[in-house]
Parts: sequence; structure tokens; C-alpha cells
Amino acid sequence: MLYPSIPTVPLPPFPSLAAVLRLLRRETAGGGSLLLTKQAHARAIVFGLHHHPLISSRLVTAYSLFGLPALSRLAFCDSASRNVLLWNSLLAALSHNASPREVLATFHRMRVCSHEPPDGYTLALVAKASSEIGDARIGRGVHALVEILGFGSDTVLGNTLMAMYFKCLRPNDARQVFDEIPVRSVASWNALILEHVNAGGTEHWELVREMQSEGFELDGFTFSTLLPLCAEGYAATDDLGRQLHCYILRHNVGMGSKLHIGSSLIKMYCNGGRTAAGRSVFDHELQRNVFTWTAMIAGYVENGDFREAIRLCHSMHSVDGIMPNEVTLVTILPAVGSLARLDFGKQIHGFASRRCSNSQSSLNNALIDMYSKCGSLATARHVFDDESWHKDGISWSSMISCHGIHGEGNEALKLFEKMCSLGIKLNHVNILGVLSACSRAGLVKEGMQIYSSLVGSHGFIPSSEIFSCMVDMLGRAGKLEEALDFIDSMSFEPKPSVWSSLFRAAVTHCNRDVQHLASEFLIHSEPENPSHYVSLSNLHASCGRWDGVELVRKSMEVKGLRKAPGLSWIDVNGMAHSFYVADKSHLCTEMIYKAVDCLSQEMKVACNCPVLDNEQMKREARTIQSDHRVSLTRLPGQANRLT
Repeated sequence: MLYPSIPTVPLPPFPSLAAVLRLLRRETAGGGSLLLTKQAHARAIVFGLHHHPLISSRLVTAYSLFGLPALSRLAFCDSASRNVLLWNSLLAALSHNASPREVLATFHRMRVCSHEPPDGYTLALVAKASSEIGDARIGRGVHALVEILGFGSDTVLGNTLMAMYFKCLRPNDARQVFDEIPVRSVASWNALILEHVNAGGTEHWELVREMQSEGFELDGFTFSTLLPLCAEGYAATDDLGRQLHCYILRHNVGMGSKLHIGSSLIKMYCNGGRTAAGRSVFDHELQRNVFTWTAMIAGYVENGDFREAIRLCHSMHSVDGIMPNEVTLVTILPAVGSLARLDFGKQIHGFASRRCSNSQSSLNNALIDMYSKCGSLATARHVFDDESWHKDGISWSSMISCHGIHGEGNEALKLFEKMCSLGIKLNHVNILGVLSACSRAGLVKEGMQIYSSLVGSHGFIPSSEIFSCMVDMLGRAGKLEEALDFIDSMSFEPKPSVWSSLFRAAVTHCNRDVQHLASEFLIHSEPENPSHYVSLSNLHASCGRWDGVELVRKSMEVKGLRKAPGLSWIDVNGMAHSFYVADKSHLCTEMIYKAVDCLSQEMKVACNCPVLDNEQMKREARTIQSDHRVSLTRLPGQANRLT
């Protein structure tokens, strides 16, 4: 039999069983090293102590913590006397290293070879293994053995059996086990609540009330299960989330898991649009960690407060001495891209490289997206071409979209072809990226070929977003009639995004008939969206139909609709400046408008357009008087045509 080699490092002799046990106890406590464990094993062999079941048990556990189940088996086989403690050590080692089938096989050997019956810990490990492979038959056998051996009153074992039945998709058996537990614990209720949460529905709230009516207090685990539901929007707008928060404060819940509860509370409030409440929770946290900071940064990003998110990320280390982790960096990069803060984006990239975090796909994908939004296509491609990290489908989609945004449709097509040649599975995101690139670059023929190949030859079912992209592609190229034909050929009712694409194209090519058609359908499909009414009002105004403008405006007033003005911003010397439509509130308004007028004149001269003064423009507008009539009678299976 092969043993670990005895090291040449000089060691003091271990003259007793207690000395070897002391070293192994330190190793299994989590602060040891594999080398010292092997040295202890070697010394145990030299002194003949490796046959002792207690030494073998310690060695089995130590090797399992280093992910070496083969050496755990070796230490187990050396034992002269294999009691239940040693068998349990081996079963736990195999379970720790994700070998559920080996756990079951070893348990079978134990039943055949051992003269001692299994205890509750043994049965819990076997029940866990049966749940991991999803075998309800084996699980029921373990349950029967539990009853036969008299462990039916063991609360911990009952909780394990309940979880096993849930994972084996037998919720009725799980509930029966719960009802038969003689002395339930908070863990029993938590296990039941967690599984109902995972299954969906609202039964878990009734279980919480039942739990409280039986005199059990909610603990940190209960709240860590319930708060994400409020964060997902189920109870973010009513009192349930706030009730949970008040309960936490009154009962001082979750001393051991308070940081996680704080992060969940922040996420709950921010997902409901209440970033001020989330920030209040953040500011009152006694001990913040990287998860708390990341949750608050994510809240600002999700609610569009990008500048505050960047400020908070800047102050992580200076305020609490906490360094951002990979999740923090992935969270903040969309805010950096939205504000086009290339300088800060490069700092994050450099920080990630120094911390050796730039091998993660999620971080590199976020970096590609950030550099693309900041206008640095070359740097984005440099990140993508780095061979030190594994590229997934999102990586290819990000880079294809990056080239598309910058008008490099041919390069996007080359990447798409290479991705297909590598056998990467296509999805809606990949296809949408390459079709958008074709649309922006005017590659209508290539885009139609890709679409026809996917739908005709590969049986791909396009989504509404892909239909919108195809309409946008045809519309950008001025092929509005073909875009209408494409809408007619759709197998389902066009979504508002399809009509929005057609409307934008009609505006670009000054086709007021198609504009009117698309805007009417948009209002019909989304009657509560103020943007559609504003678009129709602008169309009437451009045609001089002021009575139509008045009707649309009155319709908006009756429905209580109001469109938020468009907002743009630019970063100058680290300071972001925001501008609304026709905004004159900026301190440098006069200088800005002079510069805009100058640029406008230069653009018109460059395009050989006549330069008109304000009076000439007004006279030109008054000459555009027409009364376009559009039939809005729906034909079965077809879009409305102009009549």
C-alpha cells in the first residue's frame, strides 16, 4: 500500500497519541496546510498510530478539507477498527467533495461490513446524498430506516428528510414529515418556508403567520429568505417589507447575519425606487462589509443615479477601508459607461488587473460594454482579444454589439461568423446583436440573409425584439413599404416596439403618412404612454394641423399623462452637466447656444443646404399644409395600409 512520502524536513518526534491528535485538530480547524497534514500522517505511520480509529478519523477529515477524497479513503483503509465515527468521517468527506453516489455506495458497504448500526448523523448524510441525485426511492428507504432505528423524534434528521423530499419533488411527503416532527425548531419552519418560496406562490406568508402563532420568533435565516421577495417587487409597494424591517429593529434580529439582512433591506427599498430609504439603512449599519456597499451602489445604478453610485464606489476604501470585489466592479461599470467616464473606467480596469480579477468572464464582458459606451472601441477589442480568459456567448454578443454601435457592420459580421464556426450556441441576444449591427451599417442584404437562414433553415423562432430590429433595418434604408410588408408577414400581433421602429424610420425619411399610421397604432397598443401622444402632436404641428395638436394635448390632459423632458449630460473636467430640451438654466447658456448656432450654420454649409433665418423658417412651415387621411380599419392578419 502506498503512503504519503515522509518529508525530509526535520521534525520533533511525536511520542504520544495526544501529540498527533493536537496537530491534526489544528489542521482540521481550518488554518492548517496540506504539507503539515501529510507530515502528521507520516509520523503516525512511523509510530504505528495510523491504525488507531481516532487518528484515522482525523486524517480522513483533514484530507477532505483539502479536496482529496482519495487520500481520505487511504487513511480510512489503514484503520484496524472501523467504528461508526470513522464511517461517518468518510461519508462526510465524500459528501463534502460532492460525491453523492459514492456516499450511497459507501453506506451500502457500511451496512454489510460494520457490526454497529448507523446513527442519526449517518442517516442525515445519506438522506442528503439521495436528495442531491433526486432519487426519491432511496430517500424513502432512508426514511424507513430512520423509523426502524428509532430516530423519528430527531428534529435535525427530520429537517434533513423534509429537505430531501422537497428536492425529490415530493412536497406532500415533505409536509407530512414536518407535521410528524414531535418538537419543531425554528430551523424546521425555515426549511418549510424556504422550499415554498422556491416553489413560488404566496403560501410562505401564511406559514410565517403560523410560525409566529406557535410561539416561534423569526430569525436571520427567515428574513434572508423573505426580504428578497420584497426586493423582487412582490411587497415593495405595500406594508409587508416595512413590517419586516420594523420587526428586525424591534427584536434586534440577526446578530450573526445582520450584514446580509442589511444588504437585503437596501435591495428591497432600492428595487421599489426608494433609494433614500435604502441609503438610510446603509448609513445606520454599524458594521458594513463589501456586500452592503455593493448593494447600495447597485441600488443607485438601477435607479439611474449614476453619479452617486460612482461617488459611493470612490469612498468605499476611504470611509470603511473596504476594497471592492469583482461583483462591485461589475455593478459600477454600467454607471461608468452611461456617464462616459472613461478615466474612471480605466482606473477600474487597472485595479482589476492588479488584483488578478481580470480573468473573470463577467468582469471582462462589463469592461467591453463600458469601453464601447465610452467610445473606446480599440480598447474594448483589446480586452476581447486577450487569450487569458474564457469567452462565453455574452462576450461575443458584447463585442459584436460594440462594433455595431460604432458602425463597423462588416467587422461585426466577421465576429459572428467566427462565433458560429467555434460552435457557440446561438440565442436571441447573439442574433439581435448582429442584426442591429447590420441595421446601423446599412447592410440590409446581409441582415436579411442571416434572418432568412436562421428562420428558414434552422427553425429559429424570432422574438418581438428581433422583429423590431428587422423593421428598423428596412426603415433606416428607406424601404418603408418593405417594412410594412414585413409587419404584415408577422405571425403574431406586432408589439409597440415594432411600430416604434417604423415610426422612427418614417420620421427620418419624412414620410408623414407612415408616421401617422405608426403613431395611431402606438396609441392604440399603449394608451398610457405619453411619448406616443407627443410624437403624434409633433407630427400634426409639422403639418400645420394645429387643431390636431389641440385634440392630442386635451386627450393627454384628460388621461393625466405628462411626458418627462429628455435629458442629456456631458462630463467636463470631472463634473457632469445636465441639459433638458430647450434648457436655458445653465450658467453658460448664452455661450452654449452661440456655439450650437455656429455649428448648425457650418453643418448646413457643408451639406449645401440653404441657410434660412427665423422668419424664413416660419414662412416655410406655413406652406406645409396637407390633410392626410389614413384608414385604420384592421384587415385580418395584416397591418393597416395607407388609403
